[in-house]
Amino acid sequence: MDFVHLLMHALIEIPKTTTSMPITYYLPKNTTMDGSLTPFLFYPQASGHIIMPAGLTLSFHPLPTYGILYVTQGAGQISFGGRQYALTGNSFVFFDGRDGFTFTAGNHLEYDLLYFNGSPAQCYYDELVRIGGIYISSLSSSGLNSYLRPLLPSGTAYVSPFAFHRLLTDFLSELIDYSTATEPGTSVPDYLRQLREYLDDNFFKDITLEGLESLFGVNRYRICREFRENFDQPPLQYLHGARITKAKVLLAETNLKIHEISYQVGYENTNQFIHHFKKITGWTPAAYRERKR
Repeated sequence: MDFVHLLMHALIEIPKTTTSMPITYYLPKNTTMDGSLTPFLFYPQASGHIIMPAGLTLSFHPLPTYGILYVTQGAGQISFGGRQYALTGNSFVFFDGRDGFTFTAGNHLEYDLLYFNGSPAQCYYDELVRIGGIYISSLSSSGLNSYLRPLLPSGTAYVSPFAFHRLLTDFLSELIDYSTATEPGTSVPDYLRQLREYLDDNFFKDITLEGLESLFGVNRYRICREFRENFDQPPLQYLHGARITKAKVLLAETNLKIHEISYQVGYENTNQFIHHFKKITGWTPAAYRERKR
């Protein structure tokens, strides 16, 4: 039985809605993967962009799955494992479906949803529960967007099993690092959170320390020092990492030429792009693309 049929059977009751949409409209789509690899890797089960009308509730009996939910707009609530979390724009939840779970739309609610499993899942989940990292009220302020984007529904159907495992491992590892750095008793200055979000959303632009200094009204030397202290690397190194993360997705999933990808991720000089790509990944862009295919 495929995963979406499991979801259907796990529904505690089929809710009545004010729309004519069948219940499958509010469920994700199956994601296929080589079953022989599932004992060893993270693997996707289903994903989709879900739009729930006001007042709709979906409650599920326990299922062997974990989920990543990212709200794009609206408001609602998710409940699982005896916990309840508010869902608002840009909020993120990593949930465990083994004790059952419920989604409720307070008003119009839209979110990206990925169900997955695999032998490493419980280890990551338990650690994030321990350090308080399974819920983030605003992911855009965390700097994790660039790691999450390739895993969202628009990306999961196109990656290989090993690529999916790597992308999810990278994201959950970064989530642990972020949650550890922001445990109670620590404080990241607001301007640094905003600066990191700016880098995540504008990596394709020509960004300089002088420009950041002018934009945020903070001395460039202070920016470099405090960014390194809080995020373990200077801002321009972080920028290169965000660019290369996007470039890896484009190399694996498109037929764009190397110089076209270079330009799209913010490098006008292709040699500079190749230099940074190899420095960060250990591969040239062409070799990385060949390896992925």
